[in-house]
Amino acid sequence: MKQKIGQVVNRHIEQHLSLYIFIIVLFLMGIIFGTLTIHSLGHSQQTDLFYYFEQFMEEMKKDQIADTKEAFAHNFLHYVKYIGLIWVLGLSIIGLPIILILLFLKGVFVGFTVGFLVHQMGWKGVLFTLVAVVPQNLIVIPVILSISVISISFSMKLIGHLFGTNRSHERPNIPKYMGTMVVMTLILLVISLFETYFSPALMRIAG
Repeated sequence: MKQKIGQVVNRHIEQHLSLYIFIIVLFLMGIIFGTLTIHSLGHSQQTDLFYYFEQFMEEMKKDQIADTKEAFAHNFLHYVKYIGLIWVLGLSIIGLPIILILLFLKGVFVGFTVGFLVHQMGWKGVLFTLVAVVPQNLIVIPVILSISVISISFSMKLIGHLFGTNRSHERPNIPKYMGTMVVMTLILLVISLFETYFSPALMRIAG
């Protein structure tokens, strides 16, 4: 079973390798842009942001954050809405450029978050990033990159099918496309559980 899944994944990556490279480069550009954005903020803005971050950490250490059920629902819905939007955009002809914009903005957010923590906290910020930010993003980011590639590919097939430019004559497989969303949702369910029940403890240790 694992071998079959691995073969499917490898075949998918081989078929869309150029698209994956483009998507990854775009995402990395977003990260770089997000990191550089920090230096455009004034000293007072940076101070205010760091103050809010410290207040958040103080509340977390005192266990004053919202109960776990609300936190889990918030985390899960946030992820599902994000990849759900990308998935829906893949069904439309005009959604392709918006997918690219969303992916770039995700990179900006990640780059800004990591860069801000490191800029304000130094090596402690690096430790906090490795403990509290990196673990869930090791899976979340590949999921977002994958759903972006799948959605863009589906959109391109749809355009080719509607306008007769698809030389392979491969029709968009809507049931398979829906199944992809279900699988991604299940993965994000696990990530949301981790982020709700384990990440706060890791943040307390690193903070």
